[in-house]
Amino acid sequence: MTMTKVFDDAYAKYLTSLAKLDTTHDISEKNRLFRQLTEQLSELEGRINNGETTASEQDSCDDSELS
Repeated sequence: MTMTKVFDDAYAKYLTSLAKLDTTHDISEKNRLFRQLTEQLSELEGRINNGETTASEQDSCDDSELS
């Protein structure tokens, strides 16, 4: 599974949870969903940061190969 596919799946899961947050009226359910959303955002941020680090490392390697 590619990094993009993994990220897209995680983002789709986040959007599903966000939609549930908008539709529920139960406060305890909203609290649970909010905690879940913050965890998912943290995971997404980590995936983005790891992807950018990998891309940056590849760019620097490509530049050094040109020298």
